[in-house]
Amino acid sequence: MAKKRAAGELAAAALAGLDVTEIFSLHGSHLDPLFMACAEFGIRLTDTRHEASAGHAADAYARSSNGKLGVCAVTAGPGFTNALTAIANAYLDRIPTLFIAGAAPSRDAEANTLQGGFDAVAMAQPVTKWAQRVTEPDRIVEFVRRAGEIALSGAPGPVFLEIPIDVMFWPTDAPPPETEKWERPGRPAPRADEIATVIDRLRNAERPVIIAGGGVMLTNSGAQLGELAKQLGAPVIASQKALGVLPDDHPYYGGAAAALAAAAASGSPVDFVLLLGARMGMFLGGAMGAIIPADAYVAQVEVNAEEIGRVHMADLPILADAGVTIETMLDAIEGEEFPARNDWAETLRGSRSVARLAFADEPKNTKPGIVHPGHAVTAVMDALPDGTAVIADGGEAGNWVGDLVRSPGAGQHLRCGYLGCLGISPGFAIGAARANPDRPVVCFAGDGGAGFNIQEFDTMARHGLPIVTVILNNAEWGMSRNAQKLLYGGNREAIVALEDTRYDIVAKGFGAEGIRIDNYEDIAGAVKEAFASGKPCCINIITDPAVMHPRTKMMVGTGADKDDVPIPYYANIKI
Repeated sequence: MAKKRAAGELAAAALAGLDVTEIFSLHGSHLDPLFMACAEFGIRLTDTRHEASAGHAADAYARSSNGKLGVCAVTAGPGFTNALTAIANAYLDRIPTLFIAGAAPSRDAEANTLQGGFDAVAMAQPVTKWAQRVTEPDRIVEFVRRAGEIALSGAPGPVFLEIPIDVMFWPTDAPPPETEKWERPGRPAPRADEIATVIDRLRNAERPVIIAGGGVMLTNSGAQLGELAKQLGAPVIASQKALGVLPDDHPYYGGAAAALAAAAASGSPVDFVLLLGARMGMFLGGAMGAIIPADAYVAQVEVNAEEIGRVHMADLPILADAGVTIETMLDAIEGEEFPARNDWAETLRGSRSVARLAFADEPKNTKPGIVHPGHAVTAVMDALPDGTAVIADGGEAGNWVGDLVRSPGAGQHLRCGYLGCLGISPGFAIGAARANPDRPVVCFAGDGGAGFNIQEFDTMARHGLPIVTVILNNAEWGMSRNAQKLLYGGNREAIVALEDTRYDIVAKGFGAEGIRIDNYEDIAGAVKEAFASGKPCCINIITDPAVMHPRTKMMVGTGADKDDVPIPYYANIKI
């Protein structure tokens, strides 16, 4: 008589049918059948030291692999609640992820049992596309497949499955599912008349721009977009999720959205915008109009109807997949000629050098033993191996990196998104390293953000992930302290001070390498040494807390009207 399987083993087979080869996790016995079956079905397990990091790794894996399903599996109770922040992060940034959690036995409902007593599905529903509990062992495969397809189709996003331990361990004679014919759901295409209108508007615009967003990144359409931009003579700007969508030397790559604000400030506002899978909101200037002027014609290509018209009404709404739209446009313009607009493209490209010029004349070591943060990040960037994936964490630290990063490729520059979640960087770096094992990875963090998940140096060491972590250590919560100074004066602050912690020694304790830097001239050599070692490494750079990033004042706001009540990071209260 053949030995029966535990029903949970079939979840691994179903995941393999969804082209899953990586799961990020932290052990909990509730999911042992799934874990034990992963090797049989070609799935590697990467276990972290905290469930939040496992969730962030799954999120980053989906981004860095340009749209594959990221999977995180955690145990019941605190395993799930620890991962909830990562679920919310993926939800706000629309990243295709599947979170699986164990649960107490179904038969023990209302019995005050271990790691039970609350409704995880109800908690997950507000921050997922779909959340369900599997109550029957013979429906595990069905639910896993449905969850994956929902996460990947339409507007991507996280889904959640809870599988109680008695369902997971239930013995079954069912064979693994036949997954060879499983196909990913189709992607919607634009109408011919919509494409004709966009092309006509692009032909006649003086200063057009294509703003690429997550829809381009998650469909791996960067190469096609680069060709489209050249043929149309239309520069490409990347929203935050699509940074790096084109290479630095592409003649029509204008970099981040701040280039449009700079152009408008100098009297050259954009007059036509093609939003390609890019959502309106904070990262595109919100409702202020500094990036997308109110009188610019906006054609919005969006796979999620709920996003069309958000913040800025679209003149031409197009409900379609960004990747399919790019392919359709390339076919439609074949053989046609468009204005080159080289001067306009160069105007946007030129703004990318402004960040370095802003502090070029300031001393590299502002004081003995203290490095200027802008010069520190520049020195690291200049020493990175070609194609290094760049992860950025933190407030001011993240801004310095965002200004100075070179294009590493679509899905290879990851940073805090709409959740504004600090502590993402170790998990993001682990996910990026698994998605592209031959690509170097550097992980930047402020010393505040570094403290959230510093234990993941252990994960990097155990799994042989040679991630280089650069900590900009100014012994404070930099953006928070600067905000308090700007709003309340230099003599009032609360809970914003830290210490000059030896993060490099902490990293060594977890099995990684560690280097402390307090002199600008030592940075480049340390970076090259760290990557050459082939081991995870922490470079702890002592930076000057007195140097505030130029964008902080703009983000915090101090009130143009003396009667305003300033609100940090949001619109002021008008009295």
